[in-house]
Amino acid sequence: MMTRMIPVLFSLLLGLIIYPFQQSLAEDKPADERKNRMEISTSYEHLSPHADYGDWKTLSLGFYRKERPDLTWYTQLSHLSRPEGSGQLAAVGAFKDWSDSFYTYTSLSAGTESAYLPRTRVDNNFNFKFGPEKRLVGSVGGSYIQYFGDHKDYILSAGIMAYLKNSVAEYRIFRNQSDPGSVDSYSYLLSLSYGQDKHQWTTATFSSGKQAYLATYLATPQEVNQNSRMLTLNHRRWLGSEHGFFGDISYVELENSYHKTGVSLGFFREL
Repeated sequence: MMTRMIPVLFSLLLGLIIYPFQQSLAEDKPADERKNRMEISTSYEHLSPHADYGDWKTLSLGFYRKERPDLTWYTQLSHLSRPEGSGQLAAVGAFKDWSDSFYTYTSLSAGTESAYLPRTRVDNNFNFKFGPEKRLVGSVGGSYIQYFGDHKDYILSAGIMAYLKNSVAEYRIFRNQSDPGSVDSYSYLLSLSYGQDKHQWTTATFSSGKQAYLATYLATPQEVNQNSRMLTLNHRRWLGSEHGFFGDISYVELENSYHKTGVSLGFFREL
């Protein structure tokens, strides 16, 4: 059922992207009144041992709209290519301010049938501002991921962000329960960003932890528990008041499995 709905969902999301884009082209707005942003990006990831894992490629199109001062929503469409086959992923999400001290982030995504895309994924984060000038943000969140087959993930997370003059620091911890088998694992993330809007943002992110699950594809199911580490450097730069580029380089190491080196490049335009 979900697989048959994917083309319909893609058509709907593409319409949501194109219509506001056409409307915006017909209007000449000052930079501070632009409510829409279009993004297109591509990524390439090289895995080693290459004979086993090959290359991973992704092409993504995104549309973001500030509907009201307290509400921003987005849609994103992605085409992914891996040795085991190609797939598509569609996502919608929203950021909502409920007060000057509380805001939420919610997203829903669905993929075409494959070994690596989710059938359904739901994410929600609750964020609480506090401290001097509300520059500290405490966050708690949860995710539910249903894959094709019998595999599910339940993720809980908590973290804190500090907004300084021209930088943002974040720490977050995750608890993942993988079913079948109720296999638990933990990981953490550290992130530091520097910059300012309409100029540039540079972000370094490091995460480390475990990837654990029950390998049900074996004749006798066994628990798999692997160490994982990731390092990413991301840069976004404005070339004018309404357009620019973004990209990142990344390295991922999964114990007893693969090393992955990736690069991505994208362009954005505010409308």
